[in-house]
Amino acid sequence: AVQFCLSMPGITLEVWAITAVYSDRTPRLENLPAYLGPVMIVTVAMSALQYLVRREPKQTHVFAPAETTLTPAVAFRERLPFKFRRADIHALSAEDHYLRVHTSAGDTLVLMRLYDAIRELDGIEGSQTHRSWWVAKDAVRDVKRSDGRVTLILPGDVYVPVSRSYAKALRDSGWF
Repeated sequence: AVQFCLSMPGITLEVWAITAVYSDRTPRLENLPAYLGPVMIVTVAMSALQYLVRREPKQTHVFAPAETTLTPAVAFRERLPFKFRRADIHALSAEDHYLRVHTSAGDTLVLMRLYDAIRELDGIEGSQTHRSWWVAKDAVRDVKRSDGRVTLILPGDVYVPVSRSYAKALRDSGWF
């Protein structure tokens, strides 16, 4: 209100001067008070508009703060289509830029790098078995050995190769 009262004489004088410059008539100082009414109406309208635009919105709902952030394994599950989110994750296999996520509810594709997915699955006991595979330890149903190669067999007859570079670490940790 104080700012409004202090600005009125200056704004009125400016409007009078601009009118004098752009008008064909010579301005007279005694006409200056006649500008006060219209200037006050426009100033009140613009001030009200500015107040409405700048004011904080009224809070109608109280939202509880988030209790905790998602654990990495839960964050990964959020990337999956809804029907796969509660399923047990058996394995991940890289296919171009996608990951095929093998679960107890079937398999689906997710646009993600294998390296990032392995970091997000930190809460699930599993290991990388090949440059393009990660397997959950609980999902291994059988181990097949032939010609010096190891293959893990998962539910749904999913055959997972184990490369030589990962075989020793998996053998030492009791996978087969």
